[in-house]
Amino acid sequence: MYSVMIVDDEPIIRKGLKKIINWEDYGFKVVCEARDGEDALELIKEHSIDFIVSDIKMHKVTGIELLREIREMGLDTLVLLLSGYDEFSYAQEGIRLGAFDYILKPIDSQKLKNILINASNKLTTKQEKDREYNVNKVISGEKILYDLLRGKNLMMMDEYISQYNLPLIKGKVQVAIVEINEIIISSEDLTKNDEWSHLNDMVNELIRKVLEKSDIGCFSLLDSDFGRKIIIVQADKEIEISDLNKSFINVLNSVLKVGNEELKTKLNIGVGSAYNQIYSIYKSYLNAKEALKYKYVLGTNMIINVSELAECRQERFVYPIEKEKSLINAIIVGKDDSLSMLKELLKEVATMLNFDIFKINITFTQIVYNIYNNVLKKYSFLEDVYDLSKIVKIGFLGVETLEDIENKLIDNIAKLIEIIKEYSLNQSDNIVQRACEYVLNHIDEDITLTSIASNLNISKNYLCSIFKQQTGENFLEYATKAKMERAKILLKRYDYKVYEVSDLLGYKETSYFSKLFKKHTGYTPAEYKKNII
Repeated sequence: MYSVMIVDDEPIIRKGLKKIINWEDYGFKVVCEARDGEDALELIKEHSIDFIVSDIKMHKVTGIELLREIREMGLDTLVLLLSGYDEFSYAQEGIRLGAFDYILKPIDSQKLKNILINASNKLTTKQEKDREYNVNKVISGEKILYDLLRGKNLMMMDEYISQYNLPLIKGKVQVAIVEINEIIISSEDLTKNDEWSHLNDMVNELIRKVLEKSDIGCFSLLDSDFGRKIIIVQADKEIEISDLNKSFINVLNSVLKVGNEELKTKLNIGVGSAYNQIYSIYKSYLNAKEALKYKYVLGTNMIINVSELAECRQERFVYPIEKEKSLINAIIVGKDDSLSMLKELLKEVATMLNFDIFKINITFTQIVYNIYNNVLKKYSFLEDVYDLSKIVKIGFLGVETLEDIENKLIDNIAKLIEIIKEYSLNQSDNIVQRACEYVLNHIDEDITLTSIASNLNISKNYLCSIFKQQTGENFLEYATKAKMERAKILLKRYDYKVYEVSDLLGYKETSYFSKLFKKHTGYTPAEYKKNII
C-alpha cells in the first residue's frame, strides 16, 4: 500500500476525503492528517509519505508553500492539490512547481479514482527505477572497491566515497581474506547441487553477524573468487595501529570459532598489515593474499597474520641465492644431480636458521614457488599436459623434523624432473628439443610428421631417426602421449563432451580418439570423466 496524507484546515473536508472512496481498492492507505502546511511538514519528518492530498488555501502554510518546501527538501512525493474555481491561477502555479495533479471542489469521486490509478502507476514505475538504480549503484560501488583493493584509481577515492556512498572513512585500514577450506564433499559436487551457494551465503551471514556485534567500527564485506571473502575494517585516527590489529584478530578468531562449531566448516584466514591511511588499502589486501599462501606451510583452519610472518623474514642471514639459481637451472634441464643439490641447499639453510622448523618451512615454500615460476617461464606449455600447481602445494602441516621436510621436497621436485624428462625437454640435441617443444606448443592442433619436419627444415625420415635415437620412443607415440595427457586435463577441468575434446585435439574421428585414450589410460574418455581418475 502507498501511504497518503490528507492536508486541509477544515476537519469536515478531511473526514469527507477519507470516506469518499475506498482508498485501499486503489493501493493506497491514509496514514495521517494535517490541519495545515506547517503541521504537514512536521508529519513528513515522522512518516514516509508517498502521496499528499492538500488544499491550496490554508492558514499559516498554504498548499503551494507546502509543495515548495517539499521540493526544497529534495523529496519527490506526489502532491494532489485541491482547488476552488476562483483558485485556478494557484493550481497552475502548483503544476509549475511539480504538483502531480489538481482537482476542483466539490470533488468528483470518479475523477479522484482516475487520478489515483495514474498515481499508482507512476509510483510503481518510480519504485522499479529506484530499485534498479540502487542495484546498479551497489554493483558499481562494489566494482570500485575491488579496483581500490587492486591499487587502481586511488586518486579518485574521495570522489568515489561521496558519489557511491562507499563505506570508507579516511582513517586506519586493515584487510583480511576469509577462504572456505576444502571440506569432505568436493567443490564440484557442491556446485552441482547448490550446496556450495548455500554454504557461501551462510559464511557471509556469519561474518557479517560477528562484525556487527563487535566494536570494530566501519567495515565492508565483499565476495571475491570462488569461496573467498574480503573483509575491510577501518578505525578513526585516534586508535593505535596495534590496537586495530588486536581487535581485528579477536573478531576473526570469533569468525573461525563460530564457523567450526556452528557451520562445521573450516576456514583459512589471511590478515594483512594495518595502515594509517585508507589510500594504503591495496597494500593490506596484497599482504592478506600473501599470508594466505602460507596455509600450505602452517596448515589450514587458522588465522595467518602477515605481520607475524614478517618477523620471521627479518632474520638476518646471508641467503645462498646463487645456489638456489643453480638448483633451478639444473631442474629446468632435468639434471640427475638436481636432487642432491636440493638436499645441500636444505642443509645449508637449516643450519643458518638454527634448525627452526617453522622458519625452514617458510623459506622452502618460497623456494618451491620460485622453482615452479621459473619452470613455467621456460616451459609454459607444460601446464597444458600436466597440473603443475600440484608441485607447489606441498603442505608442511604436521611436519616436525628436517628429515620430513627433505622427504616432501624430494618427492615433489623429483616428480617435476620426471615430467621434464618424460616430455624430453632435457635433450642436448637442439632438433629433438625443438621438436618436443613444437608438439607441446601446438598440442591442440593436428600434428603431423610433415608439418613438424617442415617447421624444423629437416626431412621426415631424419626427424624419426634422430628422435628415436635420442628419446627411445617413436615421434608419433610421443605426440599421442602428450595429446592424451592434454585430453585428461580437458576432461577433468572443463565440462567438455568427449567429441568436443576430440575436435579440440585435432582428431576427426571421435571413435579413433576414444580408442587411443583407452590404450593410453585404460579407460574410455566417458569412464575417465565420470570417475576423474
